[in-house]
Amino acid sequence: MQHSGYYLWEGITFLMQILVGTSLLVLRRKAGGRPAFTEADRQLFFASPRLRVSTPEFWVNFAVATFLCLFVGLLERLILVPFGAAVLTTAQLITFLGIVKKSLC
Repeated sequence: MQHSGYYLWEGITFLMQILVGTSLLVLRRKAGGRPAFTEADRQLFFASPRLRVSTPEFWVNFAVATFLCLFVGLLERLILVPFGAAVLTTAQLITFLGIVKKSLC
């Protein structure tokens, strides 16, 4: 209970980072003359994923992605822990999504 203020503040900071990041994305798209929510966004968020998991190539890429996520996650923890949990979580989320997208898609 003594750390609840810290967790509350970190949660608010994390939510604000998500809100600001989404707002910047919408502003960037609107400035470029594109719609804020595209068909690709709808497919990404609401369509069912179709992964083929039976190929050996997928499992090799999955192992590489797992190793990279573990290694980069530990490295980010060493560097970003002093900045707080919200910054660390945001950085890891973006990094892991990038690794998985490049490795598996």
